[in-house]
Amino acid sequence: MSILAWCLIGCVSLPGLEDEAAALERYKQAAVAKETALAALENTYSRVETAWNDWRTAELSRTPPLAEAVSARAAEFSQAWAARQAEAGGKPPTKKAEIDALARELRDLLTARGLEDADLQEAFADAAARALVGRPENEERVARLAPVVASWLGPDQLFHVLWNDSICVRSAEVRQWRERYDDYIAAGVELDRARHPESYLPGGAKTLPGMVFIPGGNYTVGPNSGFERKKRKVTVRPFLMDQCEVTNADYFTFLESLGSEQRVAHTPRHWQIGTDGRARPAADRMDHPVVGVTWRDADAYAKFVGKRLPSEEEWEVACRGREARLYPWGDEYVEGRCNDAKQNLGTTVAVGSFEEGASPFKVLNLAGNVEEWTSSLEEGETFVELPSNIAPVIVRGGHYLSPPENVGGLFRWVAPGGSSRELYLGFRCAADLK
Repeated sequence: MSILAWCLIGCVSLPGLEDEAAALERYKQAAVAKETALAALENTYSRVETAWNDWRTAELSRTPPLAEAVSARAAEFSQAWAARQAEAGGKPPTKKAEIDALARELRDLLTARGLEDADLQEAFADAAARALVGRPENEERVARLAPVVASWLGPDQLFHVLWNDSICVRSAEVRQWRERYDDYIAAGVELDRARHPESYLPGGAKTLPGMVFIPGGNYTVGPNSGFERKKRKVTVRPFLMDQCEVTNADYFTFLESLGSEQRVAHTPRHWQIGTDGRARPAADRMDHPVVGVTWRDADAYAKFVGKRLPSEEEWEVACRGREARLYPWGDEYVEGRCNDAKQNLGTTVAVGSFEEGASPFKVLNLAGNVEEWTSSLEEGETFVELPSNIAPVIVRGGHYLSPPENVGGLFRWVAPGGSSRELYLGFRCAADLK
């Protein structure tokens, strides 16, 4: 697909997916309708169960036994059906037509025997008709019907089994509940999309778990401070971005998949060695961003989860949005919206903290907490393989020791990709749309 096509997708995917208030009202209405349908279904279940118990008890003393009565009525039907077909001539009717006709006869028989519940009549009559139609006339009908009657009225039969196997598929209340339940689920998705449009792709599909959609198109980036670059226009394809930084727990899962040599090579040096001889993060920091990892470590993790590291331009677009904000939340620094030097914490916080500091695309912690590796070099070139251990790789976002002017969307710095293991340097991943 061309760059222009991706840009057009980005342009049409954002505007007002759904008014949240209207979506919430539809969700509430769907929830009420679902509960009403469920109550009706529960009433139907109880009614049919009571009728079934009464029917089973009554059939114990009725004569002739049910199988014999059904067999006799079926024999009469068979003779009359054959005579009608012989008289009519032409193409013979289908087997289904004969089953339906016999089932109607058997429902009349059941009514005459005192069974008035329509759900039970319809389901049993259909089961008996299917057992009889299409079989050789010289077969004993009562023998054919015996297992059907036993499965319905046998002393060991349980109603919930019979309901699930034979009755519920015919129940209008079951159909209505399923329809209302589907409406409820659809309304929930609609409400979620209204509240979290960043979690949906154009067309309505969900993004990968934990990622948000960044639309493609033309964006303004720069002018950058630190390692300076001029203000410029860039065009990016739509992509996905991790909403939060990669955590210690995420990274530990990756390490557990590696052989011993690779595990040691990619393990952060500050992790403590446990009694089993394996390094692991502190238990109370599993939800903090992983730090002390080189670019190669971050790249290895990204490949492990089927993602990649974002380019510098992608990172800045995700941070600043179409409005080219100076900070993720706007053009003015606001104390308390990120973990920076002003917070005076001197360490990381759990990912997802400072929700009020989210970017226009709802990406979190792009200002402060930890600096983040990108896949771009100092001059802006994007790369896949690190050119050398001392290659100057761009890191973005500032960290928990950064002053206000060094967090957010404009400040860029470099770190040697193959050797930098700073305790304020982490990463998040990006992914291409399939």
